[in-house]
Amino acid sequence: MTRFLLSLCGVVLAAGSLAMDLHAQAAAAKVHVDAARAAVAPRAASKLRPYETFKALFDQVCTQPTLPDAMRTNDRSAVVPRKEWFTWPVEIFDNLHFIGTKTAGVWAVSSPDGIIVIDTNFHYSSKELVLGLLNFGLDPNDIRYIIVTHAHDDRYWGAKGLQDEYPKARVAMSAADWDVVARDNSPAQFKPRRDLVVTDGQKFTLGSVTVTAYITPGHTPGTLSLIVEGLTNRNSVASDNERHVAAIWGGTDPSIGRQGVQYYPDGRTMMRTHVDSLKRFIDVGTKAGVDVVLSPTLSHANMVEKMRYWRMANPDHSAGAEAGEMLKGEPHPFVSRDAVARYNRILLGCYEAQLAWRAGS
Repeated sequence: MTRFLLSLCGVVLAAGSLAMDLHAQAAAAKVHVDAARAAVAPRAASKLRPYETFKALFDQVCTQPTLPDAMRTNDRSAVVPRKEWFTWPVEIFDNLHFIGTKTAGVWAVSSPDGIIVIDTNFHYSSKELVLGLLNFGLDPNDIRYIIVTHAHDDRYWGAKGLQDEYPKARVAMSAADWDVVARDNSPAQFKPRRDLVVTDGQKFTLGSVTVTAYITPGHTPGTLSLIVEGLTNRNSVASDNERHVAAIWGGTDPSIGRQGVQYYPDGRTMMRTHVDSLKRFIDVGTKAGVDVVLSPTLSHANMVEKMRYWRMANPDHSAGAEAGEMLKGEPHPFVSRDAVARYNRILLGCYEAQLAWRAGS
């Protein structure tokens, strides 16, 4: 009987300790969630700029997780009808172009010395995406680098077709993510040949534009986050003489593994890696003077809304009177240091909350 009572007391004490731990984790997470929520909207919101509110980012990244973390296993090799992914390309700056898709950001940085393409989307869309460069008088044969931000199907499966079609273009990934490509269960015909291995801080310079790649493990073991310098905005109805700097955080949502490869032993390690990488990249961006945030997943930074506004303002890349009047007194929708800072605060607050929720997992 004594032994039974001692065991029962032990169970009660353990249950009480667990309840206290869970309460403490929830309280810690709430502090970070509240900090992130406070950054969702600007202090002085404008009806003319609804794209400044980052609700979609907050809703996705600050949602309490279902634990334990599990690998994503869905097969996305089936061809998706064009109408479901195609959207018209948009010239964001004189030398930065959005070329697709409806959900994923595929970008092209142009110069007289060549073109840098950032991400490639799927095997069935990549060739048409780069043909979108023709809309801006650019030749896809001038692509010199294809930088893949992370080794997921919607980022690298299209690289193989471009590698075969444009032999002058170098496909660039971190060593860790090239290793993921080699080990994952993607169909072999979608895997590009191992090519350029990116090192931390490596610069890709063509003419007056430079893309600097930083290895920021988190979304994958070797995710690349990018700083794009030398962007100009002299040919639009809201022209200026400044040189703008964009940041691309390479992968947003927590990912313990995909396509048959587990990246981290547990959720705490995964989220600690996210937090450490993001803190470093925020510091890098601050020192570089970032004033433009670009999101690999369009909804996270309201890319679609911003591009819709920009298309209306620049319908044929000329300063129409009506468009000019609409933009009078309004900034370029993609340029905002406040938006950059709030985007980073939301990400960091949500990541810290995710780490707190996993503290006892």
